[in-house]
Amino acid sequence: MKSNYSVSVIVPVYNEIALLASALRRIDSFLADRFADYELLVIESGSTDGTAALCDELAPTLPRLRVIHEGAKNGYGSAVKLGYRTAGKDLVWVITADLPFPLEAIERALPLLAENACVLSFRSKDSRPPFRKIQSFFYNLLVRTFLDLRIRHVNSAFRVFKRDLIQSLRLRSDGWFIDAEVLYRLREQKTHFAEIPVELMERTAGHSTIGLLTPVQLIYDMLVFLQSDKA
Repeated sequence: MKSNYSVSVIVPVYNEIALLASALRRIDSFLADRFADYELLVIESGSTDGTAALCDELAPTLPRLRVIHEGAKNGYGSAVKLGYRTAGKDLVWVITADLPFPLEAIERALPLLAENACVLSFRSKDSRPPFRKIQSFFYNLLVRTFLDLRIRHVNSAFRVFKRDLIQSLRLRSDGWFIDAEVLYRLREQKTHFAEIPVELMERTAGHSTIGLLTPVQLIYDMLVFLQSDKA
């Protein structure tokens, strides 16, 4: 039986030509089997590898796909915020082109939305190299401490929101800090949410835009955010 919820899936992309076609077809097929009403919103942010043209080529083959060209690489947060503002269905779900979690996680989340405004996740399995795990551990520790967040993994990728909730949040971050800012805003509003365990899956093609210094930039962004939020 298909869900009574409709869903907007936001796919932010930048230089993902190796993954994009297969990822969008897989997401579309998955949604078609489980939702009577859905939309795929691709937010393309000034790619330089042919991804922008590929998005336009794919659009006629996937009727539920809408491509929005942001025009420049303004940051992951900028793309996600544009997707949040544009979403028109009951639920809003961000899925990056590397498919970092099993799509089936949504099936465990949907029943929990009867009593919660969103469903977040924590990593039940993490196959990343040890250095990446250490980076993530200290980033999560610092963010949970400074933002007073009661959540296991700040940057666990799976999360689904009711549209009225996510569109009500006053979000400012344009970079990777956007995920932590969303959690901070949820705490401000005393939002009821559920957490589920979701496996982290490593990408199989293409290149991640997350570098060795990304956690440092994230911490800097957090400190700037806290200063400006209190001003």
